[in-house]
Amino acid sequence: MTLGIQCKINRGNFLLDVDTELPDREVSALFGASGSGKTSILRLIAGLDQEAGVKVSFNGQTWQDETNFVPAHERRVGYVFQHINLFPNMSAGGNLDYAEKRTHSNHGLSRQEIVEVLDIGPLLEKVPTHLSGGEQQRVAIARSLLSHPQLLLMDEPLGSVDQAAKNRILPYLQRVHQLLDIPVVFVSHSLDEVLYLADNVLEISEGRIVQHAPVIEFSTSESATAGSDAAAIVRCAVEALDEQYSLTQLNLEGQPLMVSAPGFAKGDQVRVKIPARDVSVSRERSLSSSILNVIECRITSMTQVKGDPTSLIRLTTGDQTLLARVTRKSVDDLSLKEGESVFAQIKGVALMIDYER
Repeated sequence: MTLGIQCKINRGNFLLDVDTELPDREVSALFGASGSGKTSILRLIAGLDQEAGVKVSFNGQTWQDETNFVPAHERRVGYVFQHINLFPNMSAGGNLDYAEKRTHSNHGLSRQEIVEVLDIGPLLEKVPTHLSGGEQQRVAIARSLLSHPQLLLMDEPLGSVDQAAKNRILPYLQRVHQLLDIPVVFVSHSLDEVLYLADNVLEISEGRIVQHAPVIEFSTSESATAGSDAAAIVRCAVEALDEQYSLTQLNLEGQPLMVSAPGFAKGDQVRVKIPARDVSVSRERSLSSSILNVIECRITSMTQVKGDPTSLIRLTTGDQTLLARVTRKSVDDLSLKEGESVFAQIKGVALMIDYER
């Protein structure tokens, strides 16, 4: 474990009470509602707030305890804020120059590598006011990376951009972490962002950690499946490439899963996000359907909420879990029961894929 934080801080009627360690070289998400304490934890890690009752350590070095306090500028922490804070009187390239002149390390990605991975080359001559919100955030991320941090902190990095920009930026963030050899901690209240980016998740509620789990386990937990955006994350291996139809065949617990995801090689380990709303359940395997992916599963549980027309069905195949959100009428019409074998029909266009880290 590389990053540890312990704190017990009273702020009026709010108590921040945390004692945890975060794993090395992984993306850890602090997930929870606004006001739950996520940003407070991030600021303590960064050294932006100094308060009694706090201990922060990183790679065997104590950054803060009862007698020590390492100031923020000495912690080699990259911090990406929700509200984009580029210097408005400098071009995008000038903002990068500013960060590059103040770095004290040669470790990490080069300027050219950062520019390429975030695809900001065409933006360097422009001033921030001539960039979209998403473009500004990519430049802000590049500026943080140019300080060659040993730890990257991101506070709602996509909170100030619209959904379309968010969808464009997420793959860039994923690519950045694949190239970096440092831990990343990011704050979010968006389940979609967490499932896309995180390796492990710390759920924060009213100043306390109520759940700390790998993202695959978290994705099927009660708190992650309560809303309409519930989705399961599964691990697969790339088994074959179908060049004729531009499809990639994955192996999910011995069963084929076809996805439209070029650029992979046989043997690659990947994670796939499968939204519950895009999974239907059948008692028989259909032989005449446009749905390519039909996975044999067993029903492990069915959850119904009074007044909700749907049921959330948990399905297991091997050691992994899928989710299906279907109408309660369908559950009754099919007489579905826990423990029964069924077929999960997955719409291929719903799949989202990334490299297993």
